[in-house]
Amino acid sequence: MMDNITTGGDIAAYCTKCRLILEHVVVAMVGGAVAKVKCKTCGSTHRLRDGSSTRTGGAKKKGPSPKPLVPAEALWEAALRSARGPEQPYDMTCSYRAGDVIIHSVFGRGILQKVFPGKCSVLFRDKERLLATANR
Repeated sequence: MMDNITTGGDIAAYCTKCRLILEHVVVAMVGGAVAKVKCKTCGSTHRLRDGSSTRTGGAKKKGPSPKPLVPAEALWEAALRSARGPEQPYDMTCSYRAGDVIIHSVFGRGILQKVFPGKCSVLFRDKERLLATANR
């Protein structure tokens, strides 16, 4: 599968800024291997990381083990299964509650995660976004 990848092509990789396995665009290749990629979600450019590599060097830190990487889409699907209420179109003049399902004209279907005064955190298929609302 790696044989078909060229510069400008798409590849799933671990984003060091989003800290998720997301879709990236190949920016640079060295000797037929992918060297740098650009995240389609946040736009950051970094070396290719598949998310399965571990830290090398240095002493291990004591404490809880790190959480396994979960793709953004898997989180979205789990939140959608636990969502409640009918889907409703997003309107910034409406008030919402955590767990509501909204349909955004640009981002698509989303699940409200947290509600703040005047805004709310909504999980969409690609990432979590902050939207304006009439919540008090």
